[in-house]
Amino acid sequence: MSRFCSALLLFLAVCAAVAAPAPKVIPFETGWDKPVDPDGDCKFRRDKDVLTIEVPGKDHRLGIEFGKMNAPRLLRDAQGDFIVEVRVRGEFHPSVESAHEQFAFVAAGLLLMNDENTYIRLERAANWRGDKVRAYANWELREEGQWMVRGNVNVKPLEDKDTFLRLERQGDKVLGSVSQDGKEWHTLTPIEVKLPAKVKIGVAACTLQSKSFAPSFDRFQFKQKIEKKAAK
Repeated sequence: MSRFCSALLLFLAVCAAVAAPAPKVIPFETGWDKPVDPDGDCKFRRDKDVLTIEVPGKDHRLGIEFGKMNAPRLLRDAQGDFIVEVRVRGEFHPSVESAHEQFAFVAAGLLLMNDENTYIRLERAANWRGDKVRAYANWELREEGQWMVRGNVNVKPLEDKDTFLRLERQGDKVLGSVSQDGKEWHTLTPIEVKLPAKVKIGVAACTLQSKSFAPSFDRFQFKQKIEKKAAK
């Protein structure tokens, strides 16, 4: 093969790589707000692009209807339309005993917040109810302090393994999807809610169990959707 052909092939390969960049991976070390830990008893451990939130065996939830917004979380600004994705790992085996009068429950995943009265949760979750643990995708909306969309274990049952979560904002519509291999996705019923242009997006961990909980998050991706201007 001539030097010219070799150089041409190399040039085309470089152009292809530039034309199709990989999704932007945002580590958990830069561009984020200060961790939110209302009770001051949780730990945030960062290791490159992996974040682990350690939560003690106490009541830590995101339930404004109960007056409880003490779950630990890490957030960042998000403007306009976007797609955000994360993988959730860890042990999701709730204790038999709850940290509250309700059944034992653990959840970790994506959180989209306007404020503490209006927010959306998409989580890998598990509860202990009756005589067994049930794992599922938890999809919830609080709007102006009201619990408008409640999580349901029957909507998308999960296997006890790593889970990918994806949120997509399209104006005042928010789409949620879940996958356990990162390839085949199950789309949940879209949520309609009035949101400002600028919101907060990130991860959170909730627990209603008597033992500690330490979910990990990695492969966080944030893709800004650029609005195309109409041709004149």
